[in-house]
Amino acid sequence: MGQQIRDIAHEMEDILDEYMLLLTHHHGQGLSAFLHKMSFCIRNMNARYQIASDIQGINSRIRDICDGHRRLRQQFCADEGSNSNSLGNAWRNRREDALLLDKTDLVDINESKKKLIGWLIDGGTDHRVISLLGMGGLGKTSLLKQVYDDADVKKHLPIHAWITVSQSFKLESLLKDMVQQLSRVISKPIPDGLDNMSSYQLKTIIKNWLRKRRYLIILDDLWHINECDAINFALPANDFCSRVMLTTRNADLAVSSRIESEGEVYTLEPLPTEESWTLFCRKTFRGNCCPPHLEEICKQILNKCGGLPLASVAISGVLAT
Repeated sequence: MGQQIRDIAHEMEDILDEYMLLLTHHHGQGLSAFLHKMSFCIRNMNARYQIASDIQGINSRIRDICDGHRRLRQQFCADEGSNSNSLGNAWRNRREDALLLDKTDLVDINESKKKLIGWLIDGGTDHRVISLLGMGGLGKTSLLKQVYDDADVKKHLPIHAWITVSQSFKLESLLKDMVQQLSRVISKPIPDGLDNMSSYQLKTIIKNWLRKRRYLIILDDLWHINECDAINFALPANDFCSRVMLTTRNADLAVSSRIESEGEVYTLEPLPTEESWTLFCRKTFRGNCCPPHLEEICKQILNKCGGLPLASVAISGVLAT
């Protein structure tokens, strides 16, 4: 399609050049000039008709291209709709895999984990939002799960819930999930008619439950500031050491959350080459060294992972079999 548009644009330029040449033809003045002009117009009438015909042809071709593009877009949307369930399942599987990673699959997380736990426990009694910022595949979810499951964190923040947000943001569904998780933790019955409640009703229930409690709410994989704000309206900013931790790829969202709550932002970076190699060999060769005859090709494969721990773990699992 792109080449067709370029071809039409070039043809249109040629037609405009030809038309401007006809308009600017100089005929002089006086009777002889008038007669010459009449003769010129007659001789060039065919040329003008040809230009008009060429323009009509181009209009027709543009309409054909637009119609074709519209049909392709409709077909694409139909295909996307038919594949939405499988794509959604694939996304959920990837996030579930990240949650199931053992801490031995994560290289040198002790320092990061210790710092995050310190922000949760030693950060004062006021409400704080802590953001884990980084590109996809850096292990934000896996690291946060290690922090969330820590015994000291559970003891200090006994009321907790883990909410996975994702790009397919559905506020009511997320709030219902939060109500169900909190009801189990604080031994409250699930409210009647939960499935039919509005977002306002759900937020009210959550806010009342958390108002005078020490809580930790995880918002995993947030994408947009307005989504974060919509959920935060349900979370009371009390003085009971309440905490919200989120993972995001959006730097603006992380900075905004820090400013509004006087919180913290922890930025994850790709693994250094040496640490990536250690992780890769441990997973691929079951803790053994890489055989010399495979070292070059393995390093080429590892280079494609770009220092992303989850990518290294995934490809290592494939190569190990």
